Amino acid sequence: MSGEKPQNAFPGLDPFMQMWNDFAGRMSAVGMTPPQAGSDAAQQMRRAFFDSLTQYFDQYMRSDAFLNAMRQSMESGLAMQNMINQQLQKGLNAMQMPSRMDTDHVAMLVRGVEDRLLDRIDELHKRIDRLENSPGATANGQSGKRTKA
Repeated sequence: MSGEKPQNAFPGLDPFMQMWNDFAGRMSAVGMTPPQAGSDAAQQMRRAFFDSLTQYFDQYMRSDAFLNAMRQSMESGLAMQNMINQQLQKGLNAMQMPSRMDTDHVAMLVRGVEDRLLDRIDELHKRIDRLENSPGATANGQSGKRTKA
């Protein structure tokens, strides 16, 4: 048993432990004396900490394990959102209440009717302008025909 490597209870912990071991090694190389305010040793310790932290976080975030975990997390979140939307839609249908999709559809239909009405009004304005500007129209907007009074 003394020659065996201890099993890690957390499989993803190795890169994290490696980062802290490297950090501790760099810190001991700089010197672990209490830093003086504004001293060069404190700046070196800070730089060593942030350099090792940056290196290992960058390495970890580019690893397949992290990217797969992020992909799986995004897929799970989207699946959960779709499931919730479906359940809410079923609930609204059961209560015979309109959903967002229903109100959006009604708003789209109303906009279509509005567009058609505005187009029709524009056509009528053009026809009226043509009738008013026709040679048979008089100055007061009536045609040359007489009407019974």
